Amino acid sequence: MTETAHSCQIPRPLLLTVEMSDGARLSVLRYPSSTGAPAPAVVVITPYRKESAMHMELLARPIAEGYEVLVADVRGFGGSTGAYSGVLSPREIDDGVELLEWIAAADFCTGRTALVGGSYSGLNQLLIAQRDPRSLRCIAPWVAPADTYRDMWKRGGIPSHTAWGAGTFLNSQRPEAQAAILQAFYRDIVGTGLDGELFRASSPDLASIHTPAFFGTGWFDYFLAGTVRAFRSLSGPKRLQIGPWSHEPFLTEERRQELSRWLGYWLRDIGDNPCTPEANAVLWCVGTEEFHTHGGWPATSDIGWRRWAPVDEPTTVPILPSAAGVPPPPPTQVHLMVDVSTNSGWRLWGEATTFNSEPCREPVRLLGPVALHAVLAAEGCSDFDLNARLSIVKADGSVRQLTEGRLRASHRALDEDRSEHAPGGEVVLPWHPHEAAEPVPDDEPVRLVVEIYPICLQLSPGERLRLGLTLTRSDDSDVPADAMLLPETVVLLPRSVS
Repeated sequence: MTETAHSCQIPRPLLLTVEMSDGARLSVLRYPSSTGAPAPAVVVITPYRKESAMHMELLARPIAEGYEVLVADVRGFGGSTGAYSGVLSPREIDDGVELLEWIAAADFCTGRTALVGGSYSGLNQLLIAQRDPRSLRCIAPWVAPADTYRDMWKRGGIPSHTAWGAGTFLNSQRPEAQAAILQAFYRDIVGTGLDGELFRASSPDLASIHTPAFFGTGWFDYFLAGTVRAFRSLSGPKRLQIGPWSHEPFLTEERRQELSRWLGYWLRDIGDNPCTPEANAVLWCVGTEEFHTHGGWPATSDIGWRRWAPVDEPTTVPILPSAAGVPPPPPTQVHLMVDVSTNSGWRLWGEATTFNSEPCREPVRLLGPVALHAVLAAEGCSDFDLNARLSIVKADGSVRQLTEGRLRASHRALDEDRSEHAPGGEVVLPWHPHEAAEPVPDDEPVRLVVEIYPICLQLSPGERLRLGLTLTRSDDSDVPADAMLLPETVVLLPRSVS
């Protein structure tokens, strides 16, 4: 027996091998139920190796509560065999469905299964749930993307998570899942600039998922927008928890309690329904530093949009050869481990130019997405990346990072029908097709509508908002240039009306 930091006795796992329909074999660690009788099964399917201690952060509580807990390597990783045909391939999702069927039929299981896990192991839950396995009673995707292009590999059309492939595939153990797949990852995913079938095939059709889903994330997680989008899109039973967290795998007691209640209700029929529409979202409010219960996520039509114009005259903003020349912001209370290891850039880039709002005269509550309409005229640069960060400037002058957004200027085209609008017609939640690149005309204004990740905060009297911008070239030149930020630029803030 081993013991975690949470003083939970973890039984020694049993090593299982489960054969798939194409002859591949999945390697699975089974932590038997302490009840000695058949129990519901809680399942994680991971490319991060089933033996990793990080899984116990999530699984220690289900193990202690007497569930059957199983952790499986995806094919081609660790002890699992089979040809690996790409990140979240249809064959990999087939494996997930077949594994659940095998577990549900095993003599140690009651026939009820649940999927849990974060990040990659959250996205694969959505893809598996879309297949509607018979035994799957619920899922719990944590810090999970929902659209592999927009949330994962090309946020704003800009390459993201470029270090992920090296770290993950070199840890796969199996040579056949290393060289060839690494080459494909950096050629087909990182090296592809526009959205297309490769990314759509590995993204779930959210509207078709009816399995009860508990979404968990943090306000500082780089998959936050995708998690909120998934929660809003599902039509079946659902719950959302957002706390003051990042993408790190360390769980707080609030997260464990929510998962415990979720599994208890759907796998054992105990407790109250966690999906009642009037109380199915638990959101941490920055500023009040406490959780509040909400009835879902606010519709854009229910938000009192507040306009903030950061400049009242044309203002020069440098376009840098790269962001490396700008010092990163000071450390925050949010763990940087995952940002560094994945090269995600959430808190790694500095701000070349900043603009402060007027100080608040009374408390202001903000809840929802933020939209930046940046109107710029660039000279001598045909394409650039815009990184925008929103921070709080406290009355004593200290700064607290809040949220961010990004967009490649050549990807500025909008799908008006898929974008969401304020009652006055302005786009407040943009949808960029990312299907074509349009160069930036020389010294002519262009409008970049940037999705800034959602916020939930209360500003106190004397506090300000800060908009930080960094523009970097994404054309074939490394010569510094300038853009003019024009007075038509506006930040649309989601003032809560509840």
